[in-house]
Formats: sequence, structure tokens, C-alpha cells
Amino acid sequence: MDILITLFYILFSICVVYPPAEFVSAGFTIAQLFDNWLGSENTNFIGYHMKRTTITVLIHSMLPAGYLATLWCGGVRGEWMLSAAAAVLIIPFYMGYKMVRWWEYDKSKHPVVKALLPYVTPGIDWRVVASNFNVEFRSVDKVSITLSATSKFVVTHSWLVKVTQYGINLVKQRDCALVATATDSHNLSTSGEDEVQYVNIEAIPSRDDIKKFTFRISTTSLRDLQPRLDRAIRVPEHISLLPTLIERFVDVFKQHVEQNPVYQIDQEVELCIGCMQNPADVKLDRRCVPPPPHIEDEHLPCQQCNCRVLWCTACMARWWVARAGGPPASWLAARGSCPVCRAPFCLRDVCPARRAAS
Repeated sequence: MDILITLFYILFSICVVYPPAEFVSAGFTIAQLFDNWLGSENTNFIGYHMKRTTITVLIHSMLPAGYLATLWCGGVRGEWMLSAAAAVLIIPFYMGYKMVRWWEYDKSKHPVVKALLPYVTPGIDWRVVASNFNVEFRSVDKVSITLSATSKFVVTHSWLVKVTQYGINLVKQRDCALVATATDSHNLSTSGEDEVQYVNIEAIPSRDDIKKFTFRISTTSLRDLQPRLDRAIRVPEHISLLPTLIERFVDVFKQHVEQNPVYQIDQEVELCIGCMQNPADVKLDRRCVPPPPHIEDEHLPCQQCNCRVLWCTACMARWWVARAGGPPASWLAARGSCPVCRAPFCLRDVCPARRAAS
């Protein structure tokens, strides 16, 4: 009986410390259970995480005592239980003492407050820096990336923040460099079409009074993160980032387009109206032969597009994917429609556009 209770409690403890997705969706996490007491993270980020880390440490420290209580309720008795209870109760009492120290006086010994102290000017209360941070955190342009059920990475206009179970790492963007240190890839399907890559990134502060920290995100999240950073993430030459599925399709799409005849244009090459960065370099010119009447085609027959050259190959490929649907293996065999006049076209109709030599 005691073995079953032990196995059950070990599983329960793991779910409390590292809650699985089922616990999170059911609202059975420490932050969700004490939501009314913690308040709003968006309104008072620093105060919220001061309370959250306190209650998390307290509950985790009580797990060993909870194990003995569970054994007792399960009918397990023994002379050793009294001494074991005295031993395990030392942990929550010690943590309770530390938490009193965290919150006494000006609360400057709290782990969350300690992360702020390097940016507190002597003679100024740390609450001033906390208030300024809370105001910036409420901005709608921040980026929050979930790292695990118990941690996340947040980027605001000026700050980089890693939230963990027992505290936070906080550094200003101007005082930190982000460096990719390792990658690992995983196939989500046997075909390899849904491959995901994760990157380990180390945040290296330029100040000695700030601790460096690491976090792990997917390459997709990394690309979403880059535009929000003042400094680009440094990727050493020996580390290769996996392109996304769309980026790989764009490369294949370009290879097929280059095999089609060149469409000569007389006017000046304009910028692509999709990205406004690359020159417009493709023209939809009907080249395919319609199928015989006795052969049924699930797609609409191709039509001649009379629009001028407006799109680059990459944007046309992304538009094609948006209209294709279905599994990635069938994208090239699909049909697209002109983004402007909606004329149906196939891949043979996408011709590279070049200005005629004068």
C-alpha cells in the first residue's frame, strides 16, 4: 500500500512542480489557483511575481510534509514517522523564515526585487523603477514567448525578462547581447515535413552586477522575436538555423519559376506591392494548354492575366500557399489566382520578368 501511495505522490508532486498541459488547461496550477490573490500581471508585473514566487516556494517546500501526511492518511504507521515529520517540517519553517526576510522592511531582499536593484539609482526607492517597468510592460507591442509551463521570455521596448518559477531575470536591451549556443531538431511526422528546430540562446549582460541566463525557443519564435530587439541575435557560423516550411517552399517555387520562359517588359522595374522591399520580378502569362473537354479537371481553367508586373517571386509563392491549402506535398500541383484580378493560373504561367535590353 505504501508503495502505491509513494508512486502516486511522486506523480502528483511532479505535476505540481512541472504542470503538464492537462493541468494548465484545467486551471490546476499555482498561479491559476491563487489568481484572485495574485492580481493582474499586466497591471502590476513586479508585484504579481513577488507574490507568485512567494506562494510557489511555500507550496513546493511543503510537498515533503504532504507526503508524510498522505502516508498517515493511507494507514501507514511506524516509529520512524515522528522523526521524519520533525525533519521534513524544518523545510517549510526555514522557507517561511526566508520569506519573512524577503518581505520585511523595504522588501529589497526579495528575488524579484533583487533583479531590479542594478538599475536603481542610489537614494531612489526601487519602487520607482518597478513602477516604470510596470508601465512599459502594459504596452501592447511587447512580445511574450512561452518557454515551458513554468517559464516564459518577455521582450518590451527596453527590457528583456525571463520569468521562472522562483524569480525573474531582468536586463535592459542595451546592456545585453543574445548569442545562439546550440540547436536541436525534431520531426513531428514521419515524412519530415513538420520538422521543428529549437535554439538555445544565452543572454550575456555587459554589466558585472547582472547574472547571465539562457532560454530555449523554436526558430519560428526566434524570427518573431528578432524585429523587437535592438541588437540582432548573434548566430555563430557553426550553427545553422532551419528554414521554415514556407521558406523552403519559396525556394522550390523560385526554382520552378526560373525554368519558365522570361517575360520581357519595357517599363521600369517597380518594388513589389506585397513586401515593398524586393523588385517585382514575376508576370502571370498563360502558357498552359487547357485539358481536352472529355477530361474533367477539378481546378478552374487558367486565364490570361493582364495586370502589369507587381509582385516578387517570394510574395507570389506565399500567396500561392495561402490559396493552395492541403498538405505541403500537394502545394506545387495546386492552382493560384492573381492577387489583383483573381485570374486562375498554374505554376507554368508564373514567368520571370526581365526588362528588355535597350
